[in-house]
Parts: sequence; C-alpha cells; structure tokens
Amino acid sequence: MKYIFLFLLLSCLSLQAKPQPNQIVINLAQQRLFLYQGRNILFSTKISSGRRNMTTPVGHFLIDLKSFNMPDPHYHMQLPYFMRLSINPPFGIHYAHDPGHPASHGCVRIGSMQNAITLYKLSPVGTDVLIQ
Repeated sequence: MKYIFLFLLLSCLSLQAKPQPNQIVINLAQQRLFLYQGRNILFSTKISSGRRNMTTPVGHFLIDLKSFNMPDPHYHMQLPYFMRLSINPPFGIHYAHDPGHPASHGCVRIGSMQNAITLYKLSPVGTDVLIQ
C-alpha cells in the first residue's frame, strides 16, 4: 500500500506543467516577430527583414551568440542587441532603423530600442527561431 501511494504521488508530481522553452517566430509577409512560450505569445514587435536580392533566409535557426553591441566590419557599423542566427550566411536579429518594409541586408531589424532590449533579455542562447 505504501508503494502504491508513493507511485501515485510521484506520478502527480511528474504531471505538473514544466516551463516550456521560448520560441521566436518571424512572419516575413506580416513583417512581425512573435515570441512564444508554449502556445502563448509573450511578446510581439514589428520588424524589417531583408530587401529584394538580400532576403532574410527562411527555416529553423538557433540563437548561437548574443552581443550587446556587435561590430560589423563589412558595413562599418555597430549592431546593438545582436542575436546571431547563422554564420553562413551571416545574419541575426538586432536593433536598427525599421522603415516598416523589407530593407535590411538580410538581418531582422527591430526598430524600437525598448523592444530590442526586451527580446534580447527574454531570448537566451539556444532559443529556437522559425522564419517563414
């Protein structure tokens, strides 16, 4: 009887909801980024993706590097609140001017500094990113 009670107790504990990892979903047609925890949207913001001939890659990616201020020697600029998604081709998510339409060189721009900071804080290295 004691073992049955212990089994039931352990079964109930294992059924408790475990925190789900966050996932970023970027909708290129809507020019919006959504941060999900499970099925719940935690955060959403407008974005500016890659312009024609420099499009933002689609697919699944992981944030593999974060930097408060990443230097970009190719374009001679700084990329604040940068979260790298790939090194080949090199691109990521960062704060920059957002004209409301595709205009970047492939990165995903967030036009609000506050929104860029919020996303940066809520998205650890290893966060799954789906771009569609």
